[in-house]
Amino acid sequence: MSSQEITGGVMGSRYKQDRWYWPTFGNIADAEQASNQGVWAAAFCAVVTAVVATISLLSSHSVMGINSLAYVDAVLLVIIAWRIRRRSRVFAVIGLALFVAEKIFQFATQPQAYFGILMAVALLFCFINGVRGTFAYHRMLAAKAQEPAVANA
Repeated sequence: MSSQEITGGVMGSRYKQDRWYWPTFGNIADAEQASNQGVWAAAFCAVVTAVVATISLLSSHSVMGINSLAYVDAVLLVIIAWRIRRRSRVFAVIGLALFVAEKIFQFATQPQAYFGILMAVALLFCFINGVRGTFAYHRMLAAKAQEPAVANA
């Protein structure tokens, strides 16, 4: 193995990212991996939202400002995760925008939400990487399609 493969070159980068919070894109697999961060962030937010909405529904009062209407949000996040998984640039941007809007609203209305700022920052990076990954994926796919086909001799 070459040192490039071990330290994150073309082959090694698929398996080892030097920085999870701001990955580099050397190939389509790197873009897919970064895009998947957006998938997992949306799925995580959907599960947490659904759990808190269920607790709110069972306890008959709002929990952390979340009530049973949050199921709509959870469903939206599941759809966003699914579409990011299909490498949709539009849904990656929508997921990021929804997350940012919800966090601004949450921090403005729920003072105790500031305790979750580190988790929010980590998820924000995941959503940003989801956007970056989906755009890089499509850019690399288009570049690959433009490459002249090598004839087998």
